[in-house]
Amino acid sequence: MRHATEVRLGGSVGKGGLNCWTDVASVQQLLNEHLPSGGKPLEIDGDAGPLTIDLIARWQRQHGMMRNPDGRVDPGGPTLRALNLSQPLRSIPRAAVHRTSRSSTARAVTPAPRPVAPAAQRPAAARSRLPTPAVPTVADREARGRTPPAAVVQAAQVSQRQWGIPASVTLAQWALESAWGSRMPPGSNNPFGIKARRGDPSVSTGTDEVINGRRIRIRAGFRAFASIADAFDHHGRLLATGRPYRNARGALPDPDAFADALTGVYATDPSYGRKLRSLMGANNFYRFNAN
Repeated sequence: MRHATEVRLGGSVGKGGLNCWTDVASVQQLLNEHLPSGGKPLEIDGDAGPLTIDLIARWQRQHGMMRNPDGRVDPGGPTLRALNLSQPLRSIPRAAVHRTSRSSTARAVTPAPRPVAPAAQRPAAARSRLPTPAVPTVADREARGRTPPAAVVQAAQVSQRQWGIPASVTLAQWALESAWGSRMPPGSNNPFGIKARRGDPSVSTGTDEVINGRRIRIRAGFRAFASIADAFDHHGRLLATGRPYRNARGALPDPDAFADALTGVYATDPSYGRKLRSLMGANNFYRFNAN
């Protein structure tokens, strides 16, 4: 029986894999739905840690996938094909996935090293993930003609001068993901929902994630920043140097084209670019782009 929504991966998941966040979360969800005998449901956290690798190996062993299970799921490989074709062994209670209140979806990003101007130097950041916001209504996110706080505008402009990401796009992402600054993980100074990696200062809260077209609820650690300005600088660095955004950067300096190019990369929401462009146009965020 084929899985209702066939899972496709952009890279390998598990031991020695690329382990992009959305790919890992997809495999974790699949494993929970096809839980091998004696296995415990995984927390869908996008982290290919020992529990995830062990459960992959357990599934491979019980289904005779290979003599020596490797604990890895490869795109187009036999383990992924078998998981997609397998009938669920049991129904996993939704309580197995931690639930709280924040909404967003992440993707793993590894920023490439880049020199930072002395005035903008920060401690070396570990890899972070940028989430997709929950699918918002226009009423939730768009307030026509609104102007962000001066400190937010300034942070977006400083980020543009440092990293080349249009302030209009950054402001639209700020408005979309944090509901104009009103929804951030408490104590995080993190309006972009940037996920924390092991060792990062963080706060823990909940998030809705869209994985292969299905919305699921997980608990995740979000990066805590010393200030809003730090968050904007980190966000700009990720978009300017992160490998997943290489093709999107080809659309620069056009803010509309860049916003569209983030769809499916920064966010899985197919309307993500349109929502950013709508916010930029409705509130004339273009006026804040640095010359």
